[in-house]
Amino acid sequence: MRTVAAVAQSRAIRLQRELVPLLRETGSIEGAKLFWHRVDFGNGFGQKLACYGFAKCERQLLINKVAFPDVNFVEVDAALKAGNKLRQLYELASGRLSIARDSNDQYKQSSKGLKLIRVAAARGSRVVR
Repeated sequence: MRTVAAVAQSRAIRLQRELVPLLRETGSIEGAKLFWHRVDFGNGFGQKLACYGFAKCERQLLINKVAFPDVNFVEVDAALKAGNKLRQLYELASGRLSIARDSNDQYKQSSKGLKLIRVAAARGSRVVR
């Protein structure tokens, strides 16, 4: 089983960890959208981003949500540092996933980052008699 440190050293994960602070410096999701408009995907850092799929609008929206999460800000940062994949980070930032904890209230590790669990959707509490 690979350790969290080994998973977090993959090139894609390192790029995500490098990109999130850049997006946060823009101040908001609107600023992040402007950041993507200024990137030249044909040269330098923009070419590196394009190589990992960030030239696509869908990937940009996912990383924007990770940089500016609705909920679980601390958990998103922990999962980002641990090396979880972008789609998992997005689900965590949207509140659909949560990080599993052990009896000592520490985050549980998995083979690819932190162990994530699905949060039950809130349903209407209508009782039929």
